[in-house]
Amino acid sequence: MKQLRPLFLLFLLFILLTGCQDASEKASTKDKSAQEPGKSTTSSKKVDVAGTLPEEWINANPGELYQKYIEKKSWAKEPKAYKDATGKAIDDYMELAGKEGTEKWTEQEWAHSILSNLQTGYGDIASELTDYKVVYEEMKLPDGRLLQDIEMDEITQKKDKKVNVALLIDSSGSMKAEVDGESKMSLAKESLDRLAKELPGSVNVSLIAFGHKGTGSDSDKEMSCQAVESFYPLQPYDGSAFSQSLSKFDPRGWTPLAASIELANEQLSSLSDENTENFIYVVSDGIETCEGDPVKAAQKVKADNTNVKINIIGFDVDTEADEQLKKVAKAGGGEYSSVKTKQQLSEIENVWKEAIDKNTWRWWVVNRFSDNVWTTVDHYNAIREIFSTYQSMRQNEQNRLTQTLNRLENEKLIDSEKREAISSLFDERQEKIRNYMNDLESKKREEVTTVSDELEKKLDAIEEQVGI
Repeated sequence: MKQLRPLFLLFLLFILLTGCQDASEKASTKDKSAQEPGKSTTSSKKVDVAGTLPEEWINANPGELYQKYIEKKSWAKEPKAYKDATGKAIDDYMELAGKEGTEKWTEQEWAHSILSNLQTGYGDIASELTDYKVVYEEMKLPDGRLLQDIEMDEITQKKDKKVNVALLIDSSGSMKAEVDGESKMSLAKESLDRLAKELPGSVNVSLIAFGHKGTGSDSDKEMSCQAVESFYPLQPYDGSAFSQSLSKFDPRGWTPLAASIELANEQLSSLSDENTENFIYVVSDGIETCEGDPVKAAQKVKADNTNVKINIIGFDVDTEADEQLKKVAKAGGGEYSSVKTKQQLSEIENVWKEAIDKNTWRWWVVNRFSDNVWTTVDHYNAIREIFSTYQSMRQNEQNRLTQTLNRLENEKLIDSEKREAISSLFDERQEKIRNYMNDLESKKREEVTTVSDELEKKLDAIEEQVGI
């Protein structure tokens, strides 16, 4: 007998569940004759409110007539259509109830009959609330991680790498050519100025121009090829000084790309250690024209500073330049991008900035305090909207069940005493559903609060660490 007891209990549970949901099951899982259009039926089975768990009420399928007339209507978007559909569902139920031998039905049998036809299904809205993701996308780090997924140990123990950025700009005569109505030189300067301005304050930056002397004539070639100059030595960014440095050269001569990479290497090597991340960014519109070997220069940079990347923009270049610049970037462990327009140049500039920020994410995160606040508000509002939808569903169901009881009493199918007993069963069921949904909403709001508080602690720790 002990071995049979678990099976017996499972059988009782099965009977209980099917007793509550028999008439509201979908056609795919029930007797198809009971699901044919216009064939919904009342049932004399009893509803056991006290013995039914809140989860069972939540996950019960919508009533048959509710599915047929009401489910796809929206009270908020089309109230008249919703009201008309409700009326049709109740009319159909009354017609069915009048044909049944309901004279001796108990309140439990009436409750089952009404609910199996007219109850709302709460499973989807409960799942929407349960599955709502408390994610702070606005606080995604440049490397793609979410701040909320970073452990506090990483924030408090790991130190930022020092970051050096050398910006190299081609000042050969071809940079006078126009793109989108502006000279390539002007657009390149504007791009580098924005990039330097938006770097975290901990980053050292330098500006090197090459080919800015002489002309493109053979007689000036030697002078032009030696024109590789650091107009802003590697140091923290100073807006005024950096902008002034950009105004000190114009496009004039030849293209000593290799020599400019070598000068950048000297600067970076003098201020680098094992905890330093180095970047060289080059904007050029042509190939090396001063007999240098930019590929070998890039390889030497990698040999001298293993933690370095040379990223290059080929600005409106021909096929030959495109191929060479691509090889230089590959040799320097970086990326090559070919752009033809002002917009494309701006997009690559943003990619550059993001790549640098990956190594200085603490500085980036410091500015996210307001994002935490407003995203928290957004989460609360989203949860409230889901819960408000549930409340509207609950109120509409309550009105529908009340209307049905009114009709049953008015048409003498039940008396006032029976009506009161049925209504009490509905109230008991709805209280279980209400408590369940209130608990879901409360837990989800607590989750938002917990995540927001943890983010604030991380932001405070980061702020303290970077010394702001």
